[in-house]
Amino acid sequence: MKKCLGPLLAFAVALTGCIEFERQTVTYLHDAKADTLHIHQTYHGIYGADDATKLSEQERVQLDSVMKGQRTFFFANWIFELNVGLFREGLAKSEAPKTNSLEEAQRRAETNLLTLLIANVRVENGKFYLNEKGQSCGTQRVTLRNVSKLVAAGNALMRKALEVEMKDKPTAAERELINASLARPEPFFTLTGQQLRFRYPLPRAEFDKADADDPKLKQFTSEFVRQGGTMSHEKGELHIRFGRTDAARESLTLPMTTDKSYRANATGHIRYTFGLAKDFDPKKDMEDFLRAKK
Repeated sequence: MKKCLGPLLAFAVALTGCIEFERQTVTYLHDAKADTLHIHQTYHGIYGADDATKLSEQERVQLDSVMKGQRTFFFANWIFELNVGLFREGLAKSEAPKTNSLEEAQRRAETNLLTLLIANVRVENGKFYLNEKGQSCGTQRVTLRNVSKLVAAGNALMRKALEVEMKDKPTAAERELINASLARPEPFFTLTGQQLRFRYPLPRAEFDKADADDPKLKQFTSEFVRQGGTMSHEKGELHIRFGRTDAARESLTLPMTTDKSYRANATGHIRYTFGLAKDFDPKKDMEDFLRAKK
């Protein structure tokens, strides 16, 4: 699945460090009238993957960059990361237009989306705490304003990226698959009420074998469906849907590991560097955040 979502994520940066977490809970409230999306993140069981006894230097740097910057993750690197600092770096390195090509149109669409993300994404780091199992956990509060503009810019980027991809496909069948998807009038992303929908051209054979050799992805998708999400293949496209149009909010908790990978190697660093809150209730923190946004 990560491969098939690639063009969608031209504006996102994959998680490059080795900080892991057992589970993540994303609870969101889309306020259509205010054109704003409020997201509460809970990372359950934070640990380092490099060394069983301590965080590596790379992991400490990554954790520090999260605490100092506007950076949040959506299910590790399975979906995407919002990193405002890197968005700014991407804009600073952007080259002046050279040709009136499809690639240049894609670059313009990327620049537009990056500009909007920088202006409209706000990430507030919450507190670290120990859960009932004694595992290190953390929270974040994320606000995306002008959501309709962000969605429109994301759709524009997806369209340009697919046009570039279609041009480079070696076979007529591959090109036709993308062209048929581009010809459909509905957007690639939609957010209606609390319902998120996404479509993307994908051969049926790739859809059928997506998680065949990946137990982590199989568990991830199985739990996504169990919690109300849908994944299907229709008319040469992958279709993903989650949430209800008439709900007040939605919440999703997904596993990030398939085994007992957690180890307490991050607890000491978190305690002495950032502090661990006592008697912290992440559900109350989520309720307080979302209630204030109604």
